Amino acid sequence: MKLWKLLGMSALAIMLIVVVGCERKITTEGGGDTQFTDCFTCHGDEGVLLAARGEWENSVHASGTSVDYTNRGGRDCTQCHNHQGFLEYVETGAVSAPYSNVSAIHCFTCHAPHERGDLSLRTDDAYTLKNGEVFDHNEANLCANCHHANYNVEVIADNQPISNRFGPHHGPQADLLIGTGGYEFDGEDYGSTLHASEENLANGCIGCHMGNPEAHDGYDIGGHSFNMVFEEGGEVIADLTGVCEGCHDMDGVDGFDYDGMQTQVDSLLDTLAVLLLDFGVVEYDDEDGTYTAVTDTVADANVAGALYNYVLIEEDRSHGIHNPAYVTDLLETSIVYMESALITKKMVAERYRPLAAH
Repeated sequence: MKLWKLLGMSALAIMLIVVVGCERKITTEGGGDTQFTDCFTCHGDEGVLLAARGEWENSVHASGTSVDYTNRGGRDCTQCHNHQGFLEYVETGAVSAPYSNVSAIHCFTCHAPHERGDLSLRTDDAYTLKNGEVFDHNEANLCANCHHANYNVEVIADNQPISNRFGPHHGPQADLLIGTGGYEFDGEDYGSTLHASEENLANGCIGCHMGNPEAHDGYDIGGHSFNMVFEEGGEVIADLTGVCEGCHDMDGVDGFDYDGMQTQVDSLLDTLAVLLLDFGVVEYDDEDGTYTAVTDTVADANVAGALYNYVLIEEDRSHGIHNPAYVTDLLETSIVYMESALITKKMVAERYRPLAAH
């Protein structure tokens, strides 16, 4: 065998030994290289990321269930349903999907520590909602980039087309928190609970959903899990009702149902759903117990608005907690209108009922 071949094989063998033997450890013990010691502030056994990662793994965000792997080009789809879209939107205010590859929302979607050298948010700029109202609650503004109604309720008009996708989409929390985004009937007054006021909840969503994770010995609630309740087998194991104690006396309260507010909202939702069903703009699914707008129907503005309010509050998923006053006003005025609309519809139907054949 030629000398150059022997030398080449020897060099390859040495490289393999080095690669296999390397454990890629960075250590500060024993006088080793200390240029990376700052990494341990976050990544060490006592680093700030340990709990955040454990909490995140229990979040809906981490589940990947809402990732837009189909890579659609719609602004809100890509803006919120994959990491690449969100980063481009935050940086440029637009999206240019489809991308060559997409990934789920993760830590670096909201933070850029290796670029900035800290855990600051990528953005905390105020967010303008679809109806022009501005959500401005400090760090919670990041949440509003995705958790907003994806429809401007003010464009609802007579002869409004209805489909099973009619409504604000799945995340209208920012709108309801500040008391906007619902269909408001002419001549009616709409209140707003002060949950989003500066003195009560300066950081909006963060004040509750990331509050007091120490309330439970685990990573299931609060922090980066964003969960308010942890359940197993239908039983509540832990919750974050403690964050309410600053303003409310929660002694004897069942979960978050302070003053029976959630019970009232659920009852009003059920009442409105039945009225919409009787009117023919929603249908009931016996299997999952849900009401869905009937596709290829047309409604006048007020009926469509009542339907919109139902979907808005249902998809908020807080059972009214985010803004009890505004939510109950939206539901009550929708119910009053639908009761009147049903009476009118029945009177018209009776008046023009075909004569019985002789």
